[in-house]
Parts: sequence; structure tokens; C-alpha cells
Amino acid sequence: MARRHADHDIGLVRQHEVVRLRTQERMQFRQIAAHLECDVKNVYKAWKRGVAELAAQAAEAHGQYLGEQLANLSIAIDCLMPKVIQGDVRANEALVKLFDHQAKLLGLYAPVKANVTVTDEMRDRIRNIADEIAQLEET
Repeated sequence: MARRHADHDIGLVRQHEVVRLRTQERMQFRQIAAHLECDVKNVYKAWKRGVAELAAQAAEAHGQYLGEQLANLSIAIDCLMPKVIQGDVRANEALVKLFDHQAKLLGLYAPVKANVTVTDEMRDRIRNIADEIAQLEET
């Protein structure tokens, strides 16, 4: 069992070294393979594993940060709510700003992509409606 852990540790060290050489030294996969005296295929696999691990760590850190920010906003909202209920205008303005910040963190303002196709029939209908509106304005 100790042998497996040792191999795993060596693999992690090599993986970190591949990522470092590729990102910091800007070495090509073949150069890294020659430097580490191993196969290019193994270097590429180590690169993919290393990048995937870094991406997972970044996603986890982002999730933690987002959770902390939402928790802080929740505390601030709870503290402001009694003043808002009493009619404090400044507290109400602050609450609106907090809700706006919360919506931005949650991505509620993200644009929605729509794939729209306009047909000739639609253009004709729009022209007809525009003509009808023009006739109504003349009368």
C-alpha cells in the first residue's frame, strides 16, 4: 500500500511540474517531455489533470466567496428591515441597493440569449401594421 501512495505522490509532483513548465516557462509539450524524460502523451495527460484540478479549486473558491457574500448581505438585510418597517427612507434606499447587489451576485441580471428568425411574412405584417398606424394618424 505504501508503494501506491509513493507513486501517487510522484504523479502529483510531476503533474504540478508539468503545469508549472507549461504556464510559467511557456514550454511546449515535447520540450516538457524531454525535460522530464518521459512520453509526450503522459505529459499531456498530466497537463489535463492539472488544469482540471486547478479549475475545480477555482470553482470551489468562487462558490465559497459567493456564499460568504450572500451571507453578509442576508445579515445586512435583516439588520435594515426593522428600520424599513418603521418608514426610514435612507434604510429603504440602502435595502434596495443591497437587493440589487444580491441580484447581481446571483446572476439575475444576466442577459438572455434569443435566436430570432424574421420571415418575409413577418416583415409584410409589420409593414401592413405600420401603414394602418400611418392612416390612423392622418385622420
